[in-house]
Amino acid sequence: MLALLLAGNGVDVSIYDSSEASLGKAAENAEKSGLAARVHVCKDYDALCQSLGGPKVFIFSLPNGRPGDAVVQQLQPYLTRGDIVIDGSNENYQVTQSRQAMLRPRGVAYIGMGISGGFIGARHGPSLMPGGDKWALEQVLPLLTKIAAKDDYGRPCVTKIGSGGSGHFVKMVHNGIEHGIMAAICEAWELMDKCLHMDGEEIGSVFDSWCAEGELKGNFLVSISGPICRTKNQSNSGFLLHNIRDAVVQDANDSEGTGVWANLEAVAAHIPAPSLSAAHYLRIASADVLQRCSINASLGSVSPGQIALAPGERSELLEDLREAVYVAVLACFVQGLNLLERVNRREGWSIHVEQVIRIWRAGCIIKSDYIADLFDRSYARDAGLHLLCREDIVGEIKKCWPSLKTVVLKGLEADAHLPCLTATLEYLKYVGSTDLPTNFMEAQLDSFGAHGFDLKSEPVRHLSKGMSITRPLTIVKLISSFRKTPQRLVRYRRSFRSQAWKYKW
Repeated sequence: MLALLLAGNGVDVSIYDSSEASLGKAAENAEKSGLAARVHVCKDYDALCQSLGGPKVFIFSLPNGRPGDAVVQQLQPYLTRGDIVIDGSNENYQVTQSRQAMLRPRGVAYIGMGISGGFIGARHGPSLMPGGDKWALEQVLPLLTKIAAKDDYGRPCVTKIGSGGSGHFVKMVHNGIEHGIMAAICEAWELMDKCLHMDGEEIGSVFDSWCAEGELKGNFLVSISGPICRTKNQSNSGFLLHNIRDAVVQDANDSEGTGVWANLEAVAAHIPAPSLSAAHYLRIASADVLQRCSINASLGSVSPGQIALAPGERSELLEDLREAVYVAVLACFVQGLNLLERVNRREGWSIHVEQVIRIWRAGCIIKSDYIADLFDRSYARDAGLHLLCREDIVGEIKKCWPSLKTVVLKGLEADAHLPCLTATLEYLKYVGSTDLPTNFMEAQLDSFGAHGFDLKSEPVRHLSKGMSITRPLTIVKLISSFRKTPQRLVRYRRSFRSQAWKYKW
């Protein structure tokens, strides 16, 4: 599909694949599209590289890990200074950076480029997220601009993301957000299907209305949900959704690593991302069907029941559901972007997050017009603040919070599956709370591990454990002999274990 997109934009493309069947299919598609003159099928690497001028630009998309390593290794004899290798796979950013370090001494650039849009985007224009050496990005940007999707303002959905593995990191965050949105929507579908007993046509119409106007306007994943709900079996005896197995196979065969990495990176960066994590755990649980069957036989299961509503209440609940899904989607964006901003600062990639939002306006799976406009205003007005301290975003969350709570309460009463919506509600409860129950946890940690703890009366400091430098008045006499010692050299922590003030150098 990408070869056809390039050829359709006036670019001559030489293609090679280890599968003859894949090459044959590509040639056939090029012929049908009237692009055969620009798509040149090559039988091996020798033919591929001889067909190219210089400097050469290679683009490949493969399963992450070893397949990419093998291709880079096989290409090395043909690479010369100035060549550029573009990895369009869903690759781990650290693997990308190791390959960049390996090729850089030879004057060869390795660009990790996230590509979003699926096979349709690959054919008609994807959102592109390239990251790597600046000189290489500047070389290929005109080419990528030709094939990138165009947003409603005619702008190409591609930008120089940043240095290192930033392109693949941004795509990883994109996919983490994507998984969260998909979970919120599928939970909404179950509520309508199993708890409100709506048929596929009715549910499809609800999703269509959500996409047409309001906060979920122009959301790609919502837009495809209506047609999915209305699709009938071939026998026309019912809706196809009820015959699809409830297993996300990508996570069963390890072909999709980005969801796993997004959650691991969030934990490592100390960014709470429960909406993304809950969505991923749902996918993981769904994948192992045999295990679920075994547990069902021993533990049993709870099936969603009907939500009893008085006449006229269904429309109110559906509006609450729309707002609940919206605030969950918004929370997924907030959690993903918080992760992106934190790691961007740590790695020094120089990513401009507002540009990332812009290139997600078309061609990508998490396209959401209303939310993109919201973040545009947010970055223009309150850049530098935490996303949940920005006026526009906070206003949206406050507006929809009651609806999210209503939906979660009614869904839990009906035993519906609501991992993402519930996790989002809890996230909003604790992320801004200044009175969490974790003071008890802190006391437990000190009780068995002598970790120490701070008192509420002490100033709040951005310090790690054991680095509090507050000196309580009650121990001034005890340390009077240390008055000439710089205060920063001493740490004081109250401890349950000793039941007294302790100090150490």
